[in-house]
Amino acid sequence: MTRVVLPEAKLFRDLIETIGNIADEVSLVLTGDGLSIKALDVDQTSLVDVLIPREMFLEYDVGEAVNIGVSINNLKRVLRHIKKGENLSIELEGDYAKFSIGAGGVVSRVFKFRNLDVPVPELPELSINYTVNAKLMAQSLKKVIEDIEAVGGSTQIKATQDAIVFKSIGAGKLEVRFAQGSLALISLEVSEPAEGVYDTSKLVNILGVARVSDIVSLQFATKNPLKAEFSIGPGRVVYLLAPFEA
Repeated sequence: MTRVVLPEAKLFRDLIETIGNIADEVSLVLTGDGLSIKALDVDQTSLVDVLIPREMFLEYDVGEAVNIGVSINNLKRVLRHIKKGENLSIELEGDYAKFSIGAGGVVSRVFKFRNLDVPVPELPELSINYTVNAKLMAQSLKKVIEDIEAVGGSTQIKATQDAIVFKSIGAGKLEVRFAQGSLALISLEVSEPAEGVYDTSKLVNILGVARVSDIVSLQFATKNPLKAEFSIGPGRVVYLLAPFEA
């Protein structure tokens, strides 16, 4: 029998809500190492790769690797009203996936969904020479991107040895500069100055992860995809976004 228990269902809910901005269905892949989820958007310009290692689970009973295909909308509906501190168990029972919230508590809820045949996206191995590696406070990045979304336009990200700059490209004008020494900019390593222009709405899609991660690592190079990596304890969420063509 396959059964895993996460101590905090809210973490899983926040991740599912974020992934739901990219895909309608996903496959939860359980292996001996942990739970992984990969999703690729329809136009194949962005992808998300989530890993929740087995040490983050209260219980982890997985033999052979299994795939549990689910509808994101179904999961969002049942996870909507979870309370802080409620656990989440995921079990595979024949052709059904069972999700139990608050197991062992005064009130528990159990939901079953048919195990869908959802293919796992085959993500190509990318060999990118990133010239910029910046670590920022996740909430600070979230605020900047939301402000750019509010004024309208695409998001230009530029980096030099001295600072990383976020600028709206479009009808609205906004520029935010994080210089070395800024409280929001934890570190900045630049082997070569770089810049790229990205779809603001797709950046907003992933920023829900900032609710469960304090720090985000941004890596990019001119004319190359942006890589954003959020740490969640020993786990992580990686987001890749292709730039607009110059």
